[in-house]
Amino acid sequence: MTQPPALSVWDDFEIPAHVRNRGITLNIHDQLSAFVPQRPGAYLRISSDRFGLEAGVERQLEDSEDTRTRLTWGPFAKVYKENDTSAFKKKKIIRPDGSIDWVVMRPKFRQLLADLAGGVIDGVVFYDLDRLVRQPRDLEDLIDVVEYVKRPVIGATGGRMNLINDSDRHMARMMCVMALKSSEDTARRVARMHLSLAQEGRVQGRIAYGWVRKGPGKGTTVPAEATVVQNIFTACLTGETAYSIATRLNREGIRPPEAKLWSSTMVNKMLRNPRYAGMVSYSGRHRLDPSTPWDGWSLVLFDDAGRPLRGNWEPIIDPKDWSQVQFDLQLRRRQRGIPLGAQRAPVTNRYLLSGILRCGLCGRGLVGHADRKRNGDRHLTYRCPPSAYGGCGHISITATPTDQAVSEGMKAFLTRMLTAASTHHSPSQEHERRILQDRLDRELARKQDLLSRWTAGSLQDTGVSDEDYFTLLAGLNGKISRLRETLTTSDRTPTRTTPAEELLQGWNTGTLRQRRTLLKRYLHGNDVSPATPATGSDPCTRIRQRLHPRWKTLDEIDT
Repeated sequence: MTQPPALSVWDDFEIPAHVRNRGITLNIHDQLSAFVPQRPGAYLRISSDRFGLEAGVERQLEDSEDTRTRLTWGPFAKVYKENDTSAFKKKKIIRPDGSIDWVVMRPKFRQLLADLAGGVIDGVVFYDLDRLVRQPRDLEDLIDVVEYVKRPVIGATGGRMNLINDSDRHMARMMCVMALKSSEDTARRVARMHLSLAQEGRVQGRIAYGWVRKGPGKGTTVPAEATVVQNIFTACLTGETAYSIATRLNREGIRPPEAKLWSSTMVNKMLRNPRYAGMVSYSGRHRLDPSTPWDGWSLVLFDDAGRPLRGNWEPIIDPKDWSQVQFDLQLRRRQRGIPLGAQRAPVTNRYLLSGILRCGLCGRGLVGHADRKRNGDRHLTYRCPPSAYGGCGHISITATPTDQAVSEGMKAFLTRMLTAASTHHSPSQEHERRILQDRLDRELARKQDLLSRWTAGSLQDTGVSDEDYFTLLAGLNGKISRLRETLTTSDRTPTRTTPAEELLQGWNTGTLRQRRTLLKRYLHGNDVSPATPATGSDPCTRIRQRLHPRWKTLDEIDT
C-alpha cells in the first residue's frame, strides 16, 4: 500500500499576495527605470524675470509636458515654479541653535524634495540640469532622496538624464560642477564690470528716490522728491529720529518710493546713502572689507589718493551735510550702547518670562508687550509673535498674574526639589564613596584582628614580633585616619545644587537677569495653553490653569 507523501513545512502556509513571486535581479537600475509614475511633479526655474511675465517657465512647462507624454507618465500632480530665482547665489542664515550657514534660498525646490520623500509625488521631470541645480550641495540632497525612494527624476533635455541610474548621477555631478564654474566665471566678469562702471562714476543698481528711475530721463533730478530728501536730512541734523521723520511724512501724505507708507528702515537707508551727496557707492565682491548697511562711509568708493569718487549725476545733499549726518548717526548708536562694528545693541530683556513662556499651539517663545490704556496706565501681556516672525499670533496672557504664578511655582520647586537634593550625590560620587568606605571597613577589621591577637598573646604564632606589632598598628592608624578624613571631605563637597535657602534668597533679592538665569537653569519652559471661557473662577486661577511648566530633573540640572 502506497504511503501518503509527508507534509512539508510549507504546506498549508499562506503567503501574502503582495509578496508572491518576488525575486531579485542584478540589473536593478533597469527595473527601477521601468517604473511609470502616476503622480509626477515638474520642476521649472529661470534665474531672471525682471517683469514677472513667467514666459520662460511656461516654455519649460510645455517641454516638460511633452516629455511626460512620451514617457506615458500620469498627469502632473504638482508643478514647482521658481521664477526669477537664482540657484547659485547664497544667503547667510542663522539657525535656531545659533550656528551660521550659507545656503541657496529655493523654497519650491525644498518643497519638491519633501514631497518626493513623503510620497506626495512619485517622480520628477525637470527641464534641464542647469535649471535644476547649480550648487553640488543641492544636487546631493536630491540624490539622497532619489536613492531612498527609488523613483525616477528625468530631464526633459540633454539626453533624458535619469538620476535613478548611478551612471547618470555621476554625470550629473560633473555637469553640476561645470555649471557652478560657469556661474562663478560669470559672477567674476559681472563684478569686474560693475567695479569699472563705479570707478567711472556711473550709477550701479536701482536709481534712488529723488531721481527719475525709469524712462528716457532716467537719472535726472525730480524737484519735488529732492525737496523731501533735503527735508529728511535737515530733520536728522536737528535731532529727529528716523521713526519720527517717517511718522511725519506719513501724516503729511507724502508717498514713499515703491511702498505704501514710510518706515524708519527706509529713512535710515536714505540717510546713509552716499549717492545723495554725489559720491559713488560700491559694495561688490572686489571690496576688501565688507560694507555694512548701518555705516554709510563703508559704502563709499575711494580713489587711490583716498578721496571719495564723485559720480556723474547731480547731488541732492551737500557732502558736508551728509558727512555730519553720518557722525550724528554713529553718535546715536554709541549712546544706545551699540558696540563699534555691531548691527544692533545687545538684547536686554525687560520682562521676566520673555522667551521662557512657550506658545501651546506652535511652540514659539512668547514676548512681552506694553500697551497704553486710555487712562495712561500700561497693560503688560506676553504674546506669541505673528506668522511673519515665526509664531502663530494666537496666544496671549496677562503678564502680572503670570509672573506671580511662575514666581510662586519657582519658590515651591526650590523648596521641594532642591532641599531633597541637598544631600544627593551623583552616581560617580556615590561609587567613590562606597569604595572609600569599603577600604575603611577592611582597615578597621585588620586593626581589630591585630588587637585581638595581641590581647590573646597569639600574635607571635603568626610570626609577628612585638616590635613589628607597634609598627603595623601605627601604619593601620595612619591609613584609617587618612580614609576618615577623605570621607569627611567628600561629605562636605558641595552637591550639584546650591542649598535651597541660598537660592530662595537669590530669587527674592535678585535682579531681573539673575531671576531669568535661575528660571532657565531649572525650567525647560512653560507652555501656555489657549484661553478658555470664564467658568466662575477668579482670573488668577484661570491663568494658573493655562500654565504648564516643564521642570528639569536632577540629572539635567547637573549637566
